Amino acid sequence: MILVDWYSPGYKAGGPIQSCVNIVNALYQYYDIYVLTSDTDHGETEPYAGIESNTWLKEVFPGISVYYTRKATLKKKQVRELINEIEPDFIYLNHIYSPVFVVYPLWLKWRNKIAGKVILCPRGALHKGALAVKTYKKLPFLFLLRWLGINKKILFHATNEKERGEIERFFPGSNIMIANNLPESDQPELVFCEKRPGELKCLFISRLVPIKNLLFLLGILGKIKSNMALTIAGPVEDKDYWDACLKKISELPSNIAVKYIGSVQKSEMQKIYHENHLFVLPTTGENFGHSIFESFLFGRPVLISDRTPWKQLQQKNIGWDIPLNEPESFVKELEVAAAWEQKDFESIAAASWNFAHNFINDQSQVEKYKLLFS
Repeated sequence: MILVDWYSPGYKAGGPIQSCVNIVNALYQYYDIYVLTSDTDHGETEPYAGIESNTWLKEVFPGISVYYTRKATLKKKQVRELINEIEPDFIYLNHIYSPVFVVYPLWLKWRNKIAGKVILCPRGALHKGALAVKTYKKLPFLFLLRWLGINKKILFHATNEKERGEIERFFPGSNIMIANNLPESDQPELVFCEKRPGELKCLFISRLVPIKNLLFLLGILGKIKSNMALTIAGPVEDKDYWDACLKKISELPSNIAVKYIGSVQKSEMQKIYHENHLFVLPTTGENFGHSIFESFLFGRPVLISDRTPWKQLQQKNIGWDIPLNEPESFVKELEVAAAWEQKDFESIAAASWNFAHNFINDQSQVEKYKLLFS
């Protein structure tokens, strides 16, 4: 039984939704899977159209059952009743700070009110970049969890060695298992677009919050001499930060064109990636970075910070991972990409597509999840 605040067809919460969808797609043939979620997308007030709330639905996604709780009337008691109804062997919780879908089930487990094995995946919530936001709330809460000893009653799922270290820092002595994030496995054919030397089309897809570092990118673009177009996609979650970005955009030179297209549904992603040459995300920290992998999946190289699991990209000929304290290196590589001729772009695009193709065909990661749920 997977508990998560938002699930498909939601998309505005970004990576956590995709992470859960990918787990379900990889494992539904081995397990009876139940997903408990809300009926409203992140940041929205209206429920999903055409989806019935407060009942188990088996026809929405093949092989699994999904229960979309009515967000407006959701009570903790309902979550407990649904867990008791299903009596799952495994209860998989996402993130840490969700009051209803994580904190309450942890409380139930601590009080021995649920029998199933509880697995908690922080999904980057313990990363220092994530903790920098609302630290005054998060740190006392984490210390309370440790003081209560809730971590001794559950299994932590770390998606990489770095996250294992973050878990051990806050919850020493915990039972931790590592299984990398599963990627999206539906890969389209490789498609190129026209590439003229001296011109570059870049794409930034993310929630518009400080941790994604768009303002840093806009500062870099102000130093670019080539003609460059940047498409920004994603929901505005921090209005003050977005206002600062808009101000910076208004100050960019005439050779830099920026457009904002708002939130993008899953069905529109492929077209947007294929219209651009390079995906750019100078993030201050990613647990996985589904938008980064999507770029590879669609055959587009990336320019990212070194604060993600994706490393040594230049050696693989699929992009660059650069320290944030080297802004001049971001400028340099953007100019390199702008100078690509068609053959150069097609070579690095093909390498990116092949990298994703090999990654999604590695079945060893699925085996680790079968160990996690055993």
